[in-house]
Amino acid sequence: MTDQHDPAAEDAAETLAAQERSGDTPSDAPAKPKRARRARPAAPAAPVEVSAVVPAENHVGEVAATPGVAVPSEATPAAMAEVAVEIPIETAAPLPETPAAAADHVAALRAETAAAVQELEVEIRNHTAGPDETRTMAAEVLRLIRENLERLRPPALDNVVAALRQNVLNSDYLDPDFWRGIGMVLQYQVTELTALVQRRLRGEFAIDSYGMDAELIELVRPFAGFLYRSWWRVTAEGLDGVPGDGPALLLANHSGVLPWDSAMIATAVLEEHPSARLVRTLHVPWLAMVPGAAPALAAFGQVQALPENAARLLDEGQLVCVFPEGAQGAGKLFWNRYRLTGFEAGEYIRLALRVGAPIIPVAVVGAEEIYPMIANARPIAQLLNLPYFPLTPLFPWLGLLGMVPLPSKWSIVFDAPIDTGAYGADAADNPDVIARINDQVRLRIQELLDEYTAERRSVFFGR
Repeated sequence: MTDQHDPAAEDAAETLAAQERSGDTPSDAPAKPKRARRARPAAPAAPVEVSAVVPAENHVGEVAATPGVAVPSEATPAAMAEVAVEIPIETAAPLPETPAAAADHVAALRAETAAAVQELEVEIRNHTAGPDETRTMAAEVLRLIRENLERLRPPALDNVVAALRQNVLNSDYLDPDFWRGIGMVLQYQVTELTALVQRRLRGEFAIDSYGMDAELIELVRPFAGFLYRSWWRVTAEGLDGVPGDGPALLLANHSGVLPWDSAMIATAVLEEHPSARLVRTLHVPWLAMVPGAAPALAAFGQVQALPENAARLLDEGQLVCVFPEGAQGAGKLFWNRYRLTGFEAGEYIRLALRVGAPIIPVAVVGAEEIYPMIANARPIAQLLNLPYFPLTPLFPWLGLLGMVPLPSKWSIVFDAPIDTGAYGADAADNPDVIARINDQVRLRIQELLDEYTAERRSVFFGR
């Protein structure tokens, strides 16, 4: 007589046996209550364990070391000929068949997960239970994880998504499982970061014709975001006046000894503009003479401040930022802060008129106080071939620690754009028009600086 084979019954028996071995047997004791949470995106279907017959390639007397495979204690050639192996088969959505479909799948998975993490981050910030420090730390860690999702690739992305769904998105932030899942996610991200660094050391990266490294920009983006949101607590205004595409010229005041102002302008547009545009900043030529500075600046998308570079970038439809004050603005003494000096943007205005690119005045408030420059050590500057050598209350007296910028409160104001198309392309050859626009921009930036500094209650707390 043939035995009746019931797969459902066998699966139930195996599940119960696994629970008994792991100590997770059902109990009559009530479960520990958890805070109610809104629904999260459903996890993909769990893998189904199915038995597949796999020919054994081992010689007689050699037992295959495959986990979960039962081999008779008296192995014979007949018994070893075929072995039932448990092979996990993913029964969720089928894998994309083309590279384009695979890229769309990864982008959709990344976007869905980032939205769920952001929702949880907002929920934790608005929650009232638990210590404020714990709530803030949990929210900040989630924000960091969300930002790092952009540079993760499969299989690291798949592992992070699985850990988030299983341990984080459905757990209370006061639950140990939440922090256990956070630890797993951070470990995966550190592993991916290590692999990225190793690839770069092997020379496996790409740059554009200017030397910009898009992967490196994504790598430092979380750090720039930390400086923008947490260290300097930047408030950006008027970003809706920055065009979403096409050429445009940003003209800004320069300050702060080191070019942190250019980094924060770029971060404001990249993080808060709807089009997340990349700003191509033109840096002062003397920075290229600092050992190692030129390739580093190029890798982050900056280009030396030469008219031919600006012309080429505008012709390509890029968003270009220029600091007409140059080194004079960055190296101002503290008591001259927020007073424009040497503001000459005529050559760049001419280029903007030629291509019809709008000109946007930009005022940066807060950068003057990050390194309060009380004196310029000219002999040292001349010895090092630098335009200035700053002496601040902390540098060089505290060594490298004195180079840590102070956490002043910043405001970046993008003023209404000047429509160069109204002047026509012929205005590019009219010195009077160029001088008039230059004065208009300079006076408008000075007005904004005066207005915002007058309204500040504190250098470190802002308006």
